[in-house]
Amino acid sequence: MTSPTRLAQRVEEACLNGWPALQSIMLDGWQLRFSRGYTKRANSISLLRASSLSLMDKVGLCEKLYTMHRLPTIFRLSSLDAETIDPTLDAAGFSPRFDEACVLYRDLVANPAPEGPDTVILQTSAGDAWFDALARIQNLSLPAQANNRALLDAVAVPTAFSASLAPDGQIAAVAFGAVHDGIICLNSVATDPVFQRKGHARLVVGAILAWAQRQEEAKGACLPVVADNAAALALYHALGFSTEILRYSYRLKQS
Repeated sequence: MTSPTRLAQRVEEACLNGWPALQSIMLDGWQLRFSRGYTKRANSISLLRASSLSLMDKVGLCEKLYTMHRLPTIFRLSSLDAETIDPTLDAAGFSPRFDEACVLYRDLVANPAPEGPDTVILQTSAGDAWFDALARIQNLSLPAQANNRALLDAVAVPTAFSASLAPDGQIAAVAFGAVHDGIICLNSVATDPVFQRKGHARLVVGAILAWAQRQEEAKGACLPVVADNAAALALYHALGFSTEILRYSYRLKQS
């Protein structure tokens, strides 16, 4: 039987692999991620193992590397971190924690997903129509669209992209998922405001979960959500993501 801590570690790995960086560096047990500044998750530092170096010296090395990449230095601090560095970041001039997110989990053995209807399209690679729909729904700028495509193209584990069609054939909602170690991590779940509260989010999420169960033998699913987004939390709880398995937040080097 998998321990709660081990399951949380697997979920953390699924989250990192499901939303990768364009470049990354391992530094004494920390993972430094660089992705042209597109999303904090893909441009921040995760503490995977405890340090052997001086924490203050190590933070200084991180700052130099992010400066070299012309990016701000951001730490992604998780409830699973191998060590506590808040006092060090306080002394180094980092902001208080912000943008707290929680990662929710659904047990697909106890709560499997049924196959979706024909109005949901599912592919193992994203086509132009999927990317165009996401850009329209999220109002992404042209640079953000290019960075989003590059980041999703960098995913190195099995993936699925779903889209739910409205009666007029327009894409009403999209979602993306990536499977690692038997866990599907969902991201980019987005619904056109015109079609909200019509069940499209449930359909795109369900299609990816069903694919992960059938094709990749996934036993669990996870997704990150902003911790104070009550509407999103209610939606995902209703979709079976009833267990909060970990939290993370960010600290930014202040100028």
